[in-house]
Amino acid sequence: MPTSHGFTDDRRISEVLTEFRHALPAETVTLADAMAALGDRTIGGILLVLGLPTVMPVPLGVSVLFNLPILLFTFQWMRGGDDLKLPGWLLRRSVSTESAARMIDGVLPRLRWIESLLTPRLPHLTASGFERWLGTICFVMAAIAITPLPLIGWLPGFGLLVIALGLIEHDGLAVAVGLGFAVASALVATIIVASLAYAGTLIHGMPLPSP
Repeated sequence: MPTSHGFTDDRRISEVLTEFRHALPAETVTLADAMAALGDRTIGGILLVLGLPTVMPVPLGVSVLFNLPILLFTFQWMRGGDDLKLPGWLLRRSVSTESAARMIDGVLPRLRWIESLLTPRLPHLTASGFERWLGTICFVMAAIAITPLPLIGWLPGFGLLVIALGLIEHDGLAVAVGLGFAVASALVATIIVASLAYAGTLIHGMPLPSP
């Protein structure tokens, strides 16, 4: 199981992604390519790479491509497994180089801004003893994000992104903010599902028009 939350070469994740952006493969980019670009398979790093598309305006198919690995990864994390990894068939899934470039270009300015606010603090929220609790919360957020309903996926996706950055930068306050997004995600999902269910009940109970 990965135990380090940060990068070993002291580069910020925005710098790693910038280098990856300039060295993208010619035609398609696989999930394995993105993982290899990290140089260190850390929990925070993997979570960040998988979570980036959830906060970007990408087609549903591309978003699901990354949401499913998040679900599998956080499920293992929640269970406290000794070897967190993704199956080969998911690592081989790909998007076009053009789509990958657009996603990275779109997220880098936001990522740099968030990184400018991060600093090591509240270490107990990034300590290894808190990992399984975080894994459980992130699994719930990933399950909400993958739900095919409008307006649901962005909020938990952003929460996952903030938690991932908090782990990478050892910033417990960022992790706490991400947990706040988790609570908000659950509330919003509950309200949307309840509203849709209520609307469905009203429609079902409406009398059919007379011929």
